[in-house]
Amino acid sequence: MNDIIDNNPQSSLPFKFMLMVAVSAVIMAVDYRGTALQPVRTALTMFAYPLKYAVDVPFSTYRYLSDYFTDHKKMATENRQLRTTLNIYAARNQKYHSIASENRRLREQLNAISAVKEHFLLAEILSVSGNTFRRRVTIDRGANENIYSGQVVIAGKNIYGQIDSIAPNSAEIMQITDTDHAIHVRNERTKSSALAVGTGKTNLLELKNIEANVDIKEGDIYVSSGLGQLYPADYPVAVVSSIAYNSGDSFMKVMARTLTDFTTTHEVLAIWQPKKEAITKDIEPQSQLKKNKQKEKIKKKQKTVNTKPLPKKH
Repeated sequence: MNDIIDNNPQSSLPFKFMLMVAVSAVIMAVDYRGTALQPVRTALTMFAYPLKYAVDVPFSTYRYLSDYFTDHKKMATENRQLRTTLNIYAARNQKYHSIASENRRLREQLNAISAVKEHFLLAEILSVSGNTFRRRVTIDRGANENIYSGQVVIAGKNIYGQIDSIAPNSAEIMQITDTDHAIHVRNERTKSSALAVGTGKTNLLELKNIEANVDIKEGDIYVSSGLGQLYPADYPVAVVSSIAYNSGDSFMKVMARTLTDFTTTHEVLAIWQPKKEAITKDIEPQSQLKKNKQKEKIKKKQKTVNTKPLPKKH
């Protein structure tokens, strides 16, 4: 029988199945006869088990492979969905992180601004002028956001500069270190005043009009004095870095380092001063009143001409 099975591989499976059926039938017949042939039934069962296992192997293998590939396909689909969801949440997290960072920087700016909390605008620096002595930068805000020429710009709690020129979507800032810039300042310790003039060098100012007998030390902080009605008062500007004095001179040569680090500042805050807005609002009605008075004078003159009696004819 083994020779037949080995020589006929194609018919081995049906033959084994038929043999398994025959063995099962014999087992059932033996079982029907009672317990007398129990050893024979046990021997036939042991003999039939390998055949049953061999017949079931292809079906169990098929079920295993089918479940394996089905689970693998399902897991691959779920992994793709999870990766997509992860990318979406990663993008949202980056956006939220950016917004949170901007809000944190904005709060840091506002914590230093007690007088102008109602009206401000955060702007980003787009480019820096390549001129050695012209300290100018361009920001991403302009006339469309009501930026105006001469507007004060700060960085954190420190004075940064003022708007010099504007375009619809951008504006140029003159930094306080520009050679054309000057700001009235006051010594925070002694309350003595000076004029901080730009040197054209990064983070460096010269304090002018400081007489030789004035009390001044290295490390003294100078703040905006509010004179000139341009910069608000009491905003930090610079700290004294060096003092030079020649006997016979009336004034000292004082250099100061700006408290704004222009090399690392990437965002600034443009502010609207309430006083400046009030002045602007007051000027418009006054000019309108002048126009109305002129119109009234012209009307009175016309009435006077019309009411004059005509000369009598002789």
